[in-house]
Amino acid sequence: MLLLACASVMATSRNRSDKVASPVHAGAPIRLTADAPKVTRTMVVRVSAKEKPAKPVAGELRIQAQAKWTPNDPAATAQPRLVITHFDTASNLGSQSGVLEPGVSVPVKSVGSLGSDCSMNSGCEWTVQVAFEVPANTVPGTADVEWTAQASAYVLGDSNVPKGFTVSLSEP
Repeated sequence: MLLLACASVMATSRNRSDKVASPVHAGAPIRLTADAPKVTRTMVVRVSAKEKPAKPVAGELRIQAQAKWTPNDPAATAQPRLVITHFDTASNLGSQSGVLEPGVSVPVKSVGSLGSDCSMNSGCEWTVQVAFEVPANTVPGTADVEWTAQASAYVLGDSNVPKGFTVSLSEP
């Protein structure tokens, strides 16, 4: 009887649908230098569905970067960081960093929340700024960054994915 009760709780405790992901977006390569240590890209995530759910939609934006550091002085031993930050007009949505090594392609991943207040009735869209930065006061050099982005979204308060639920990601 206890096992049946536990299974019943597990079956009804799911409070969101499965995630639906956008196609992977390959961004243009970025070069960061002492003169231009920060580059920001604008990403737009849109969610649509044939059957619009009454519940709100939430999501996240994942950035995967490969960064190669080339110091101006080959004898330099300092290791700068690549910082990837997601933000909108109101707040910082997430930030991650990775230590760069000379001549080595280093992976840096970052995930930012898109929030949970998007209503499909009025259209569901998020505009997110993604900043790639090698903070100032590091050893002079160049970071070449190749990156991709992928968004995912899901319905809160409903375990079913609505018919025709799609997620798109673009860089205007």
